[in-house]
Amino acid sequence: MNDKRPNPHESLALITEMISSTRQHVTQQAHIPFLIWGYTTIVVTLAVWYGYKTTSQEAWFWLWYAIPVVGWLGMFATRNKRHADGYVRTPIDRAISHIWVVLAVVALVVTIASFIRPLPILMMIIMFMGSGAAISGLIIRMHLFTIAGFVGILLSLLFLFVQGIDQCLIFAAIFLVMMVIPGHIIQYQQSKVSCNV
Repeated sequence: MNDKRPNPHESLALITEMISSTRQHVTQQAHIPFLIWGYTTIVVTLAVWYGYKTTSQEAWFWLWYAIPVVGWLGMFATRNKRHADGYVRTPIDRAISHIWVVLAVVALVVTIASFIRPLPILMMIIMFMGSGAAISGLIIRMHLFTIAGFVGILLSLLFLFVQGIDQCLIFAAIFLVMMVIPGHIIQYQQSKVSCNV
């Protein structure tokens, strides 16, 4: 029975390898969730804004629930691409996934709470999603995620100066800056790496 424990140097090497492997995998596939969630949020937000602005019908607000439905369908549809090449999930992958699940649940609870009492929900959602991006970037040492997350959090302060349905335009613009642009940057960088291999 071989029950040898790794020494501190071997443990550090294993952790470093896990971080490196996770970073490489996340870098290769990171643009997919960023683009799915970013574009879904922007399209739905602009539809809500346009629908309400032109009709004044609050029924348009139910369209917000299309974001998680379309987002998760998009994630499921691209699952095979994201898990290609026999990649094995590391504990760091799981930790990042768990962070996003917790933030999604918090966003859902805040959304439900907003039916009971008015809340600055768009501002809060941006803060939650920006926090998720920043935390993910810090964990895997990917500066673009970290910067995009913190920029999103900072830009959420714009909601203090814009009122009413026009806050949707700020929300869509922040998702463009926080998710879509970084997603395309990562996609472009990855395509350059693929071409050079």
